[in-house]
Amino acid sequence: MMNEYPVTPVVLPIKEKRAFSVAEKYLLILALAVAVLFDRVLVVNFFTMNSPKFYGAFWICFLAAFYGFFWKILRHNIISWYMAGCAVLLCAWSFFFWDIAVFGDFGFINYLVIPAVMMGIIVYTTGDFHLKETGRIALAWLGGFFVKPFSGIPVFFEAVGASLFGEGKTNTKKAVPGAAIAFALLLILLPLLGSADKAFGYHLMQLLSNWDFGSIAGHSFVIIIACILFYSFMWNFGFNVKPKEHKKIASKIDTMVTCIILGSVILLYMIFCAVQFTYLFAGAGLPGGISYSEYAREGFAQTVVVCAINLLIFGVFLHYGVKNKVTVCLLTGLLVLTGVMLFSGFIRLGLYIDFYGMTWLRLLSAWFIIYLAIAVVLCGVRIWRDKLPLLAVCALILIGWYIVLGYINPDGFVAWYNELLDYDAVLLY
Repeated sequence: MMNEYPVTPVVLPIKEKRAFSVAEKYLLILALAVAVLFDRVLVVNFFTMNSPKFYGAFWICFLAAFYGFFWKILRHNIISWYMAGCAVLLCAWSFFFWDIAVFGDFGFINYLVIPAVMMGIIVYTTGDFHLKETGRIALAWLGGFFVKPFSGIPVFFEAVGASLFGEGKTNTKKAVPGAAIAFALLLILLPLLGSADKAFGYHLMQLLSNWDFGSIAGHSFVIIIACILFYSFMWNFGFNVKPKEHKKIASKIDTMVTCIILGSVILLYMIFCAVQFTYLFAGAGLPGGISYSEYAREGFAQTVVVCAINLLIFGVFLHYGVKNKVTVCLLTGLLVLTGVMLFSGFIRLGLYIDFYGMTWLRLLSAWFIIYLAIAVVLCGVRIWRDKLPLLAVCALILIGWYIVLGYINPDGFVAWYNELLDYDAVLLY
C-alpha cells in the first residue's frame, strides 16, 4: 500500500568554497620564493664558515619580501622603519666583523636576537596595537613563533586548490591532470626505452648520473615544508587579523597598601645607600679587612638584579596604583634610590675592572647598567606624562643600544682596553 502523504526530500546544505583574494594567491608565489631562499641561502650554507653572513643575508631578503608585500600598511609607519633599520644593521653586522662573527659572543647571540626583532616588526606593524598595549603585543609575539606558522596550513592547501582549479580556469583544470598522467607515463617508458636500445640507455644513464637524486629529494622536501610554514605565517598576519577586543579595567591597589609596601622598600634602600656613601663614595676603610676588589666583585651582580626588580615594582604600582601626591612621591623616591644603586654598581664594576681587566661579560654588564639608567630616567618622565608608552620605548631603545654594543666590536674593544691598560683578563667575570 502506497503512502498517501508526500515525502519531502531532505536537502543538505552545500558548503560554499572560500573565495581567495588575488593577494592571497600571490602570497603563494612569495612563500615559495622565500622557501627557496631559505634552502639555497641558509640551509645549504648553515654548517659552513660563512654561515653568519648567509644567515644575515637571508633575513635581509625576508625583510625585503615582507615590506614589499605589506608596503601599503608599512610605508607611513615610522616605528616600523626604525625597527627595520635596526634589523638590517643586526643582519649586516657579520659583514663588517666577519672574524668576530664566527667566534665572538655577540655573533652567536645574534642568531636569537635577529628572529626576535623580526617577529617584533611583523607583530607590531600588521596588528592593531597601540604602543602601550605591551601585554597584547607580547602574547602576539609568542604566538608568532608557536601558533601562526601552523594554524594556517589548511588555508595553504585551499589556496593552492583555488589557484589551480578555481572558477574560470578551464584550461588549467585540463592541463594539470594531463601533465600528471604524462609524467607518470614518462617514468614508466624511459626505463623501458633505455633497456630496448643500448645507445639510448647509455645516453640516458649519462644524463641521470649527473643528478644527485637524494640531495634533490631532500632539498625539495625542505622547500615544500618551508613554503607551507611561511605561507601559514604570513597569511595569519596579513589576512587573519581578528578584531580588537575591549580591555578590562583593572582594579587599583589601595593607597594604604602602596604606602606600606613602597615605604618599607624605600626605608631598606635608604639604609643600604647610607652604607654605600660611607664605604664606596666617601672612601672610608672597609670593615673586616675586605679588599675593594672583593667588595666590587661580590656586590655588583646583586645590585644590578635589585635595580631591575625596582623597575618592575615601579611599573606595577604605576599601572595598578592610585595616582596621587603620596604615590608620586614614593615612586619618585624609589627611582632616586635606584639611580644611586645603579651608580654604586657602576663604581663597583669600575673597581673590579681596574683590578682584573676587561672581559666580554664585564663589558656587557657596563652596557646593561647604562641601559637601566636610561630606563630609570624614562620612568621618571612617565610619572608626569601618562601618554608615554614606557615599556615600548624601553624595548625600542634596548634594540638600538644592543646594536651600538655590536658595532663597537665587543671582542676588539676588550682586547684594545686590556692592551691599553696592560691588563691580562683571565677571569670570566
